Amino acid sequence: MIRLPLRALVVGLFSIVVSSPLPLAAEGRVSFLIEQLKNATDFRLRTQAALALGASEDPTAVFPLCGGLDDASDSVRSASAAALGRLKNPAGLVCLRRHAGDSSVSVRSVIDRSVQLLESANGKPGKPPPPGPNDSVYVAIGTVTDKTGRSDDSVTQLVASAMQSKLLSTRGYAIAPPGETGTLARKVMRQNSLRGYMLQARVEPPRSNGSDLTILIRVTMWSYPDKALQGEFTPKLTMPGASIGDRDSEDNLIKMAVERAVDSFAQVVASSN
Repeated sequence: MIRLPLRALVVGLFSIVVSSPLPLAAEGRVSFLIEQLKNATDFRLRTQAALALGASEDPTAVFPLCGGLDDASDSVRSASAAALGRLKNPAGLVCLRRHAGDSSVSVRSVIDRSVQLLESANGKPGKPPPPGPNDSVYVAIGTVTDKTGRSDDSVTQLVASAMQSKLLSTRGYAIAPPGETGTLARKVMRQNSLRGYMLQARVEPPRSNGSDLTILIRVTMWSYPDKALQGEFTPKLTMPGASIGDRDSEDNLIKMAVERAVDSFAQVVASSN
């Protein structure tokens, strides 16, 4: 069991961000990386700068990374597109879509993935991009069963979106489109040399002891498209000070539990290589 005083943490972080500027050291590093991305003569330095900006969590990195999509180097354009997806800032969607017709197949694949990643992060799990040249694992998102008692499909959408976003942010992973037939799946996997899996999820009813809220999710791992059961992951998260019916808290725990399950799944896949 993992106990997460999440609401207090989020409030504390938000207060820090609002009340104080970026520390000078971090601010200087981001400025240096932006300068490197724009003006370094070696494409490898520009590539490294783009990737580092993607890990910076700094919203000011969006505009220079958009500029990186016009770089003469395929490597820099690819790194800039990946970095925009990693930042998960919706402001990057406009320039990513504008460059969807990039001349490089590899760069287009990264752009498509980052667009889908940003859309999924904002609760809109649309059609996933096709497998790219660097992908080796093909994952179908199967049925999501909601036992929380909600009258809408918010939990189903949240789980699918969180799962898709986490998978797309995992290097080497591609996602099967909804409703794909077994025949088509086998063709795609054969053409791209992919290993196939399917993940299904069941969100159990929230539980509370009066002071803590607990969410348990069961994620089963299957072969794909044959659908033979291979394992189960059951992340269980608890938030102190929350109660059943607090949808924001429930949603936060559900999302984190899904991400934890996908991490465990990826570890199993890696160990089976």
